[in-house]
Amino acid sequence: MAFKQPLARSPPATLLHLVALGTLSWAFHELFLPGPMTDFMATKTGGRWEYLTILSLAASWLTFACALAFDLVPLQLLSRAKTTLAVLVVPIEGLVSVLYWSLMLVDPALLNPATAPGEEPFRIPLKLDIALHALPALFLWTDFLAFSPPFPQQARPAVIATTATAAYCAWMEYCAQGNGGTYPYPMLNDMSRLPRTAFYVVQVPVLIGLFHVANAVHRAVRGSSSSAQQPEAQKVRRAEAKVAKAL
Repeated sequence: MAFKQPLARSPPATLLHLVALGTLSWAFHELFLPGPMTDFMATKTGGRWEYLTILSLAASWLTFACALAFDLVPLQLLSRAKTTLAVLVVPIEGLVSVLYWSLMLVDPALLNPATAPGEEPFRIPLKLDIALHALPALFLWTDFLAFSPPFPQQARPAVIATTATAAYCAWMEYCAQGNGGTYPYPMLNDMSRLPRTAFYVVQVPVLIGLFHVANAVHRAVRGSSSSAQQPEAQKVRRAEAKVAKAL
């Protein structure tokens, strides 16, 4: 389902989208450079794509790519794509950041595997760590609160959260089978099936809660935006008409 909502266009929004897209592109570039981390991931079933961080990074990159494209060519197709992606990725990146930094404070070994038996957990370089686990959420939530309308009323957070969680957990279980029962995050290796399933299930209400928290904060910061959306929608329609004539 694609959600139709008018997006604001302004130089500050364009600057944010450009900086965010550049930063996330740099993070992707670093992830594919030769090195201990990339070599370790590349040898496993699923490779880099078994990690929620990298999947959400890709979704965040697509969100800002659509946002920047809309800034340059204000077509409703791009607006719908950006809004639809944001409904999914804003809560997920919030979850990734909160969960990652909380667990890292408790014990880095819960998330980062050892490079060899008996060795310390692998540590991501700080600059890349921030680009992966903090900046995507910061950029997305800033864009949502400052330059975007609230999540559309027709969005069903329970359906979205359940589908996204089930899809990723099924993918992770598939990858674990191909990797000899080893999961991408060491803490899951120490869980039997029942506690691991419970951990998966708990993420659904967390994502639903983040969806509602995001909209509540949006209302507190911006107030009702329904009256402001109509003029922007008219601007978009006029811009689309100009683009259609030019083509």
